[in-house]
Amino acid sequence: MAASADAATTTYEAEATANTLAGGAHAVSCRRCSGGSRVTGVGGAGSLTVTGVVAEQAGTAKLAVSYVAASTRTAQLTVNDAGPALTTFPGTRSTTRPGTVTVDVTLVAGANSISFGNPDGVAPDIDKIVVTTAAAPSDPPTEPPAGEYEAFEAEVVTLVNAERATAGCAAVTREDRLTAAARAHSADMAARGYFSHTTPEGVEFATRITQAGYVWRTAGENIAKGYRTPQDVMTGWMNSAGHKANILNCAFHDLGVGVAAASDGTLLWTQDFATLL
Repeated sequence: MAASADAATTTYEAEATANTLAGGAHAVSCRRCSGGSRVTGVGGAGSLTVTGVVAEQAGTAKLAVSYVAASTRTAQLTVNDAGPALTTFPGTRSTTRPGTVTVDVTLVAGANSISFGNPDGVAPDIDKIVVTTAAAPSDPPTEPPAGEYEAFEAEVVTLVNAERATAGCAAVTREDRLTAAARAHSADMAARGYFSHTTPEGVEFATRITQAGYVWRTAGENIAKGYRTPQDVMTGWMNSAGHKANILNCAFHDLGVGVAAASDGTLLWTQDFATLL
């Protein structure tokens, strides 16, 4: 069986200082929005460009756009230098109630930019984007000793902090609520035989950590399957640009790690990174 770091899911806040807000687009407070803010004024001369969207390899990725629109609106979605694609955003019935539209986009290997605009009207306000990218497979090493999964989780945190120290980032703290969410997701994937950041019922990682009681302003998740030791799974993640970006994101303060075994002994791994609101 091949081990895979699979899809890296990373959240990018619309109001992040690294992004480009032009032509009157600006951040405003939003109590129900991720991070407590959204970007309004997109449309006409106004535009939002989310920069530094990382993909390990060129190909198709899932882009989930969280937005606010009192009525149905459209926006031109541009990825890098490709031609804009007109995307429809159904009304969320309120200027404080975010909705989500998911589309497929084509990314290049490395850093990408994703822009929103509408020269012919008013685009929705943008809350955040969640990008899910694929990773390449590798082979698993030897079987781990039984009953050491909690020790594995602790070792992953230690290895993460070693990598962060090398990159100049502060250490993350092992956080109980994120650990509970990560363990529950690994156990659910193992028990029900799926491998995804989204449950078969459509529950995404951001919802899962919120339901665990962690009120966050920025978050990211890595998952992996088939690796047999903490060092091996960390090597897989660090060899994937998208997963590595989560591990070395200095904006993350907390981490939860969960490991569970499927009925055939295959290990499922989850890392939930986040920072409190």
